[in-house]
Amino acid sequence: MTHADLTFAQWNDQSYDTARGIAQEIATWHDLTLVGLTNRIYASRSHRAALFDRDGMRFVLVPGGRPTLGYDGSRFQPVPDQVDSYAESASEFGLPPLTEYVDAMTSPERSVEIPAMLIAVDAFDPCEIPLAPDDPQVLELVASAGARRGTIKAFRSGGGLEVEFDQTGEVARAQAVRDVSYDEALAGLADLNLRTTTPDEWEWACGAGAATLFRWGDENADDGYPFDYNTGPHRETNLWGLAIAQDPYKHEATTERTIVCGGDGGSTTCGGSGFFLGWLTLATAYRDKEFGEWLASDDGYADEILTRPVIELT
Repeated sequence: MTHADLTFAQWNDQSYDTARGIAQEIATWHDLTLVGLTNRIYASRSHRAALFDRDGMRFVLVPGGRPTLGYDGSRFQPVPDQVDSYAESASEFGLPPLTEYVDAMTSPERSVEIPAMLIAVDAFDPCEIPLAPDDPQVLELVASAGARRGTIKAFRSGGGLEVEFDQTGEVARAQAVRDVSYDEALAGLADLNLRTTTPDEWEWACGAGAATLFRWGDENADDGYPFDYNTGPHRETNLWGLAIAQDPYKHEATTERTIVCGGDGGSTTCGGSGFFLGWLTLATAYRDKEFGEWLASDDGYADEILTRPVIELT
């Protein structure tokens, strides 16, 4: 059996020593550093997570198998607050019945084969290029900041250069921000011997097999949008240990250009469409087909392209 054949049950059924041996073997074969193994609990489910480091980028092992992905809207049993919120939205925007809408805005239920893989803990933005503190561009910007270095936390140039300072005025982080296309973003990952997730892989990475609308259950906060809350199940790393689908504005590109996951670029929330609709964009199987097609068209634009890096296992 190869590492790519490792299923959720097989991985979690191993003894700690055996699992650590497998994780160390994966690290050695793929030139990674094994950070460690931890027992995770999320939404009343448990999982043994293996964390790896690759030049400062953290990855976790996501076992494979044949999971059921997507969502059947007829399963959704909304609580009164969700019903009331949607009723207001439906009245204002002429939307269909709640069950029908949820079904239309989620991918269809299906079973798929997914190999085990390593997936990045955080989304990656190829528009951001890290720079060393002694990079000539950084030194020039630091010089222009002058005495203010001790009183400001960040400084930005008109050319897309960003520098953050620590309490002593020294450079803590620097990066250049550039505009990139979808093709350039994927090419940038390929240059790092990485790729982004397929839509199926993204759903599996996000929900970890949860059958509920959201990865944490079927309910959502009823007096604000996701970005109004700094804490809550949507802000916690999921069962695998991934920081994913936390903010509707932080949608992620997949290998299919017209399919984005984890948000809708804020299209729903920026128009004040209603709290339930705003939270629905974080549903594991959420798909806004119109937004994806617009984003991939000549009229579409984005000031960042987030991807979810993948290391394929052998």
